[in-house]
Amino acid sequence: MLVELSLLAPAVVLIALVFLAGVSAETGLLGAVGLAVASVTWLIVNGRVEGMTLFIVAPGSGLAGSDLAGLTGLALAVWRGYRALRFRRS
Repeated sequence: MLVELSLLAPAVVLIALVFLAGVSAETGLLGAVGLAVASVTWLIVNGRVEGMTLFIVAPGSGLAGSDLAGLTGLALAVWRGYRALRFRRS
């Protein structure tokens, strides 16, 4: 049973990442933080679904296609957080 749950973790995290990316503009700083957490979590749990290596960093490790979802989500979270903080100050 634990093996089956561990296979579901990447799917659940990816669903959360995509959902939070869609709603983070309306939820402000809290949405940006949630998106950042989901993005970092995705980078940790996506090992089972990694695809082709796009860029080799060192022998045996590199940037895979699935890593782009986490990196893009993290960049979007930083942008949304910046905008939310800037809006608060004005």
